[in-house]
Amino acid sequence: MGAGRTLLWCVAALLGGCTADSEEVAPLTASVTRGPLIFSASYFGDLRARKSEKILAPELKGVRTVTVQSVVADGTVVKKGDEVLRFETASVIDDRRTKETELRIAEADMRRVSEGLTKERINLDLEVQRNQLRVQRAELDVVEGVEFISKVQLAQAKLGVQSAELELQLAKKARSSFAKKRAAALEVQRLKVEAIAEKLERVESNLKLLVLHAPADGVVYGPITRLNWNRGQKVAAGSVAQANDVLLEIPDLTAFDVEIYVRQRDATLLSEDDVAEVYPTILPGVAMKAKVTKKDSFSMTRNERLNTKTSAGNLRELKITFALEATHPDLRPGGSVRVDVKARLLEDALLVPLAALTPLDEDYTVTRADGGQRRVRIGRSTTSHAEVVEGLDENDVVRLE
Repeated sequence: MGAGRTLLWCVAALLGGCTADSEEVAPLTASVTRGPLIFSASYFGDLRARKSEKILAPELKGVRTVTVQSVVADGTVVKKGDEVLRFETASVIDDRRTKETELRIAEADMRRVSEGLTKERINLDLEVQRNQLRVQRAELDVVEGVEFISKVQLAQAKLGVQSAELELQLAKKARSSFAKKRAAALEVQRLKVEAIAEKLERVESNLKLLVLHAPADGVVYGPITRLNWNRGQKVAAGSVAQANDVLLEIPDLTAFDVEIYVRQRDATLLSEDDVAEVYPTILPGVAMKAKVTKKDSFSMTRNERLNTKTSAGNLRELKITFALEATHPDLRPGGSVRVDVKARLLEDALLVPLAALTPLDEDYTVTRADGGQRRVRIGRSTTSHAEVVEGLDENDVVRLE
């Protein structure tokens, strides 16, 4: 008999009586017991400040994205109003220079048009005056020639008066309509200047928003966040951000939450007010009490959350938040922790190990110690045990597969 097969029998038996000459191995068994159904598991997560002043990417007019030029290091102590982050300004400054040039050109055009219209108005006034003089001269010719010129010449003189009066009317009409023309031309130029001035003002406003200041006294931290629609990033020089992306935080260090990500199946076993013990990595051996305060409704994959591309990252998880009952001076946002969860799913239930169950249709079967099989129906379950609803009694002995 081969040594490998003998070793396999020894491991399977786990109990005494295993020798190289063993031909049969007693099956592993377990008893059906009654007691609380408890879900126990350990997870790793991160600390988050319960309250925090968030510093967001500014909403710039006409600008979709901005690039970070400099940012203070995590843990920097700041006073309200201190500079904490600066964006690249070269493109905005170039834009401002361009708009200033455009504004000067538009204002010069407006002055040129205004001066041209003034000259045109003067010429129209002079034309009216000239025609008034022509009328007066023509009328004088008629009066003076009544006794000394022929009837034909007199008729021609009277015709000259009529012609001069008609030209005067046309000149006055041209001067009258010029007012509307002048107003329209100046309005067009004014609107051009105003539009460019508004763009320049917008650029000036954007330029002021490219330097971010601390909204309060405290310690600055850069959270793992979403930048330019990509998750799992921390702000740094060269980072590209869009409006309202969370860049930095000034957390309140007096109260912390813990965030963990668990499989959807495990998430169904946890409810609000379930308790846990939290072990911060920075505080070896220190256990801190916590309880579930929030369970997200929507799951996401690790790849989506961490901006990775791995096969294991396709696993969908739900975020569960625990509130720490106390704090410690050494705790900081982003610190890693181990969370040991114990959730009492049922206070009193008939319990069978999952290793004893074999799926059959919508139910399960178990093999009793004597070799007989029995169909059972189960209720709630954890990663190790299930609640027996029908098919077994307390102290029944079943084989473990």
